[in-house]
Amino acid sequence: MPLVTLENALTLNYEEAGNGDVLLLIMGTGADLRFWSAQVPAYAEHYRTIVYDSRGVGHSTVPSDPETCSMAAMADDAAQLLDVLEIESAHVSGLSLGSTVAQEMALRHPARVRTAQLHGTWGRSDEWFVRMIETLEHPAKHVDMKAFIRYALMWITSPTFLETQPDIVRAMEEAFLAEPPDPRGVIGHIHADKTHDVLDRLDQIRCPVLVTAGECDIQVPPRYGEEVARRIPGATYHLFEGPHASHLACVEMADEFNRVTLDWLGSQDA
Repeated sequence: MPLVTLENALTLNYEEAGNGDVLLLIMGTGADLRFWSAQVPAYAEHYRTIVYDSRGVGHSTVPSDPETCSMAAMADDAAQLLDVLEIESAHVSGLSLGSTVAQEMALRHPARVRTAQLHGTWGRSDEWFVRMIETLEHPAKHVDMKAFIRYALMWITSPTFLETQPDIVRAMEEAFLAEPPDPRGVIGHIHADKTHDVLDRLDQIRCPVLVTAGECDIQVPPRYGEEVARRIPGATYHLFEGPHASHLACVEMADEFNRVTLDWLGSQDA
C-alpha cells in the first residue's frame, strides 16, 4: 500500500502494475481503486498502470470539509501524484466522477494528459442529475453505508445484473462494507458531482479523447456522454450495447470494455 504526500498535505494511496507508457485510472463516487480490478491485469500487459484512491476514499486522506472537494481540486491531486512519481505525462482514464476529474485535468494540466478516456461522463450537473445523486447523499449524511451501497448498485449496475447475479451483487456489497469509505469523503465526492460544470470549456481540450456510454446506464444516461463528445474537438464516441451495458460496464462487460479501450489506446500510440 504505497502512500504519497502531496503539496496540500493530503496523502494518496496508489498501486501500480506493468511497464511502458503510463496509464492513470481514476474511479468514481465513493469508490476506491479496487473497482478497477477487472482492468488492471489486462492493461498492465501493455502499460504501466497506476490506480489510486481519490481524496476521501480508500486509504487516502479524508478532508475535514467536504465542500473543499471539487473536480478541479482532485485534478490537481492527480497532477501532483504524477509529480511525486516523476511522471511527465500519462494516458488518463476515468469512470463517472473519475471521468470529470479527467476533464478538469485535461483543461488545467494539458501537458500532463496524453489521451483522455471519459466513461459514463457528463459535462454539467443539471437538475435531474443533482436530484439523482442526492439519493446517494442522503444515506451518506445519515452514516448508513449499507443503504448507500444498496442504492448505488441500483443506479450503476443493470437490472439484468441485479436480477441474474445475486451472489456477485451480495459479494460486492459485502466487500464494500468490509472497508467502507468515510461518509465525509463520500459527501465530498457528491459535492463535486453536484457542482461539476465544464460544458462550455470542453472545446478547449486538445488531446485525443474517447467518450463511452452504456445504453442501459441509468445513473448517467448516454445523452450526457453524447453531449460531451460533441463539445470536444475530434472526440471518439462509443456506445456499449446489450443488457449489461450499464454505468459499470467495466465490471459487467469487462472483456469488451477492455478490448474497446485498449484498441483505442493502441490506435493513438500508432
